[in-house]
Amino acid sequence: MDVANLWTKFTAELADDPLLTISLAAALAAFASTPIAVAVLGRMDWFKARRGRVLQRPSFVSIIVGTMLVMSIPATFAALVLKSRHFDENRYEFDPNRTWSVLDQGKGFNTLKEADAAVKQEMERLALERKNLVNGVKKLDQAMLALRASAGTSAAVAQAIPNVLESLAQLRQSINLDGPQQLMDFTAPPIDVRAAAAPAVSAPAVAATAIAPAPAPVNGLAPAQVDAELAAVPEPQKAIAAMLPLTDVPAGWVVEKSGDKYIETFNADNLYEKIDGRAESFLQYGVKGMAYTYYHPANDDSKEVQLYVFEMADPLRALGKFGSEKPDENQSIALGDGGYTSAGSTFLYAGKYYTQLVSTQDDPKFAAFALEIARRVAAKQKPGSPAPAPALAASSASPAPATTPTAAATKPADVKPAAAEMSPADYFALLPAGGRQNDPTYVPQDVFGYSFLSEVFMADYKEGDVGWQGFLRPYKDAKEAQAVLDRYVASVKEDGAEVKPLESEGADAMVAVSNIGLFDVVFRKGNTLAGANGATTAPPAEAFARALAKSLPDKVPAVGGGK
Repeated sequence: MDVANLWTKFTAELADDPLLTISLAAALAAFASTPIAVAVLGRMDWFKARRGRVLQRPSFVSIIVGTMLVMSIPATFAALVLKSRHFDENRYEFDPNRTWSVLDQGKGFNTLKEADAAVKQEMERLALERKNLVNGVKKLDQAMLALRASAGTSAAVAQAIPNVLESLAQLRQSINLDGPQQLMDFTAPPIDVRAAAAPAVSAPAVAATAIAPAPAPVNGLAPAQVDAELAAVPEPQKAIAAMLPLTDVPAGWVVEKSGDKYIETFNADNLYEKIDGRAESFLQYGVKGMAYTYYHPANDDSKEVQLYVFEMADPLRALGKFGSEKPDENQSIALGDGGYTSAGSTFLYAGKYYTQLVSTQDDPKFAAFALEIARRVAAKQKPGSPAPAPALAASSASPAPATTPTAAATKPADVKPAAAEMSPADYFALLPAGGRQNDPTYVPQDVFGYSFLSEVFMADYKEGDVGWQGFLRPYKDAKEAQAVLDRYVASVKEDGAEVKPLESEGADAMVAVSNIGLFDVVFRKGNTLAGANGATTAPPAEAFARALAKSLPDKVPAVGGGK
C-alpha cells in the first residue's frame, strides 16, 4: 500500500472541502477529549448518583457505554458530511407522467451485453405493437371503405365521413400508413343509358341503311380519353402522369375517376391535400410532384388498388424514401432499381421515381394486379425492366417470387455512367459484401444523430456476436471531408468519448472512438469519409475500417456530382 499517495489524496480532499475539514477536525477533537473528560470527571466523583441518602459509584461498564454514546455524536455528524458529498439528487424524484425506458433502468444491468439484450427485446416488443396497430388500422380502413360506399346514398353519412377521416389522419401519420379513403367522390353514378329501354319507333318505308357494328369494349380508357386527361395536367407533372397505366387494364379491373377526372396530380406545395400527415416526410426527400389514379375490381368498388408515382429530386432521394418506408416483412422483387411486395401492395423505385401500389385488400388477386401494374410503370420509368406479363384474369393467383437479380445490381452492357453520375448501386458496391446482414441503405440527413453528417451510404454488419454499421460518404474534395471529420471528433469529445488516432494503410487520417461501451472507427481517404459505427467491441470495427480503407479508391465521385 502506498501510504504517501493515500495521504496526498486525503489532504487534497480536505483542501477542496472546508466543511469536511471542519467536521473531521471536530470529530477527532471529540474522540480525543471525551475519554480524558470521563477520567477527570470520574476522579471528581461526578458520576456518583444519589440513592436515597447514599452516593453510589456507577459500574465500569456503564461508564464505557456512556462514553461511547457521547463519542458517537461527532461521528454521526462526520458521517452525514461524508454522505452529502455523494448524494443522488434524483433518488427521490418521481414523475408519474414519465415512462422509464430501458436505458433509465440501466443501473439494474451488470454488463453492457445485458443492457443491449434488454434494448433488443424492447425493440422487438415495440415492433410487434406497431404491427398490431397497423393491422388494426387496415381493418378499420376496410370498414371505412364500406361506409364510404354507402355515403353516395346518404347525405348524413357523406357530411360526417370527412371529419372522421380527418381524425384518423394523425393516427396514420404516426404509423406511416396511407389511407385508402383519401379519395372523396360522393357524386351519384351516371345512369346507364344503354340499359334503358328504347321507345318503339315505326320503321320507315324506305330500305334500311346498313349500320356498322359497335366497336368492341375497351378494358380501360381509349387513347383519345388518355390524351384528353393528359392535356389537363400541369406541364411539370405531365411526365409522371403519362406513366399511369390507363389503357388495356388487366381483365376484371377498371380505372375509376377521382371526381370528374381519372388523373390527379400534385406538386410539392399542395401534396398535403392528398396525403395529409405524410407530405412532410416526402418534402424532406425533395419531392417535386406526384401523379395518382386508382383501380378496383369490376364487380366491387369497395376495395381498391391505389397508384402513386412520386418524382423526387434525384435517384438518391428516391432510394432514401423507398428504404425509409420498407417494412421488416417483405418479399424483394426484380423491378426498376429495386422493389418489394408486402400485404398485397407493391413498391419500387427507378431512377428518381418512387412508386407505390397500395392495396386495401391483402389478397392474391389484388397482389397479382398490383405487381402487373407496377411492371408497366417500371417499364416506362426504366426501359429494360421486366416486361409486363400477359393480361391477368380476374382470378389470378398470387405472384411468384422473383428469382432474377435485382436491376439495382446490374447495368446495361452498353451504358457506362460518367464519373459524376454514379448510381446508388455503384456507391453500395464500394461497401464490403462479407458480413453484411441486409440490403444497404441511403440516409439523407442526421446520420448517427449528427446534424452535420448527411447523404450517407451504409449497411449493417455482424461478426459473431458483434454488430456495427459500415458507412461511407464522398465529398467534393478532401478539404471538405477533413472538415467533417474534425467536426465529428470535436463533437464526440464534447460527449466525453475517448479519441485515439490510428495509422492505417490507405487512410489519410483515422481515429478510434470509445464511449459508453461502444466503439467507432472513422477515417478519411481522399474525399471520402467512411468507417464503422456502434460496435460493442473494438477489434472487429477496427479490422473492418482498415480493410475498407484499403479497398476504397483514392477519389470517389461526390454525391450528386459534387454537392
